Amino acid sequence: MKFNKNKIVIVGSGLAALATAARLCELGERDIAIYAKEYGATPYVAAINFVLPDNKYGDTPEQYYLDMMTAGYGINNKKLVEEIAFNTFRGYELLKRWDVEFAKNEDGSIKLRHLSGHTFPRSLCCTSELIGVQIIDRMVDKLKKRGVKFYLGCECVKLITDEERVYGITIKEKNGQLYNVYSPVVVAAWGGIGNLFAKSTYPSDIKGNTLAIAWEAGAKMVDLEFLEYEPMVVLYPEGAAGEPCPTAMLGEGAYLINTEGERFLLKVRPQGEAGAPKTLINREIWKQVNSGKGTAHGGVFVDLRHIPTEVLKSYPWFYNRMIKNGVDPNKELIEVGPMAHSFSGGIFVNENFESTIKGLFAVGEACGGVHGACRCAGNAASVAVLSGLLCAESIVNKNYSDVLNEFPIEYYENKKVSETYIPMVKELAAKVLGPYRKGEDLQEANEILTELLNNKEVKEDTETYQTIISIMLMIRAALYREESRGTHFRIDYPFERDEFKIQILL
Repeated sequence: MKFNKNKIVIVGSGLAALATAARLCELGERDIAIYAKEYGATPYVAAINFVLPDNKYGDTPEQYYLDMMTAGYGINNKKLVEEIAFNTFRGYELLKRWDVEFAKNEDGSIKLRHLSGHTFPRSLCCTSELIGVQIIDRMVDKLKKRGVKFYLGCECVKLITDEERVYGITIKEKNGQLYNVYSPVVVAAWGGIGNLFAKSTYPSDIKGNTLAIAWEAGAKMVDLEFLEYEPMVVLYPEGAAGEPCPTAMLGEGAYLINTEGERFLLKVRPQGEAGAPKTLINREIWKQVNSGKGTAHGGVFVDLRHIPTEVLKSYPWFYNRMIKNGVDPNKELIEVGPMAHSFSGGIFVNENFESTIKGLFAVGEACGGVHGACRCAGNAASVAVLSGLLCAESIVNKNYSDVLNEFPIEYYENKKVSETYIPMVKELAAKVLGPYRKGEDLQEANEILTELLNNKEVKEDTETYQTIISIMLMIRAALYREESRGTHFRIDYPFERDEFKIQILL
């Protein structure tokens, strides 16, 4: 039977995977293999947050730490947040060493944008294209030249463990062939929950069944209720629907207004829209819609008409898509609203980004605990870089014995089962795991999924079974989270409760 064997296996080929591989190469590691379907969300990355030592705003790692804890409503893993915040410049240096270039001002300083949830501008970008496109183009080529093996067009369908240590993964190729890859070190860099929902900003290659893959392998999970909703996603026209309007636009002077022309955020944030937390924006959009002041497609308007065209064009991915679909941001209001965007939960890890299973690491959106209830805008990319860097340094400092055993492949496929059940459970997830949740709805959904899992037919298709498990894990976590946190609002209870008061024990 076919199988591969590698010293270090990385599952996923996005920024977290590339950063892990890059640092491993720098530290002299060899026989590194990357297994993935595609490049995940990385080609769509628009910004990365780093605190630069020579910034003109007086930004510090300490303030970055406070901003992350505040955005996360204080339930973040403080040790992980410290590791990210106080190594931030090292992440910047890593990307620079691998030829990633950031936009600069006319005076030669690094251009910094102000994203939601940040006290200071600290978002680095590229104004000619998405920075993620440049990362893929430059880092992948250099990694291949350093000997890293890329196996694209395949997906991990199982972690091989005995609940104490990892032995490798089971891979499914495009042609359906299955084989095991044995390794004493596996890095989960497979992204978040992806397309467990009917509408999201995720690329199609991130399925989200990886939650079940990790859970079934015996990994401890954390913060699975915290699906993040991006507040300013284009709702109309149809050709542009799903495109996030960068929250950095608020830092450029954009306004959010309701159908009566009111800048409603000013009522709760008199200092202005720039830097407003996503949690606040989401909540206030919901209030406008529910008071009858929302747009036809269930959102509000973003007003960019007063922003200079050259500034809008410095966000070419957004500006060009609007123009292509017949919308001129300098002349028209754009309908925006919340949409499933990223995930704050995942595999529980320690400060070395190792899970409770020996040899299994998790980086980027695959790990939980860094963001708490919600992440600061742009932090997905910076955490991907830094978790990869820190994970790599931990791996080289440990001695993992080689894998001696071979394991049978356990995977089942039944197309009829997947076509019957997966659309149904995704629709259920979208219904009950939106930004506004009710306990009775979550309980009913949990009962439905529990009954499905007892259906023998469901187990005839592994992906269907994993999809149901993943959604059920999120629903159960959301059910236990009775108070509102982050972009998760329990509308069983009145907003007059203190759920929006943030108390952080530093």
